[in-house]
Amino acid sequence: MTKSKKIYASVSNSSGFTYLETLFSLSVISLIAFILPATFGVFSQFGMIDTDLDGDIFIMDIIETSKSSESVEKSDRDSIVFQTERGKIEYQLNNARIIKSINNEGFITMLFDVTTWNIIDEKRFIKLKIKTNGELDEEIIIRK
Repeated sequence: MTKSKKIYASVSNSSGFTYLETLFSLSVISLIAFILPATFGVFSQFGMIDTDLDGDIFIMDIIETSKSSESVEKSDRDSIVFQTERGKIEYQLNNARIIKSINNEGFITMLFDVTTWNIIDEKRFIKLKIKTNGELDEEIIIRK
């Protein structure tokens, strides 16, 4: 009689994910996908998104020009003229746009869809009222 040896072999495959790991990762991804649109809705309600960048750039430009100017005056053409080291810088309304020129050369459109452009010349300051079809409704006071 011969003795037979029993050989046991175990199959071990350690590559890949288990079913529970896959289920857990899919549940985390679906949770993130569910929460993300609601988060965007909350931030848009608070008005954290500013869409009127042209108005902000125009206001920063005219304030920076007024700080570096030697004098400012209202011209006959209903425009504001600053005397600076670079020369004469003028802002004027033309076809519902505010246009900037330096020494009457090279016109730059600073603001579109302007509905109100009022320049009030006082003794010590110039008051500028600007309103557009968009969100811009500003009053700027510039010292002489």
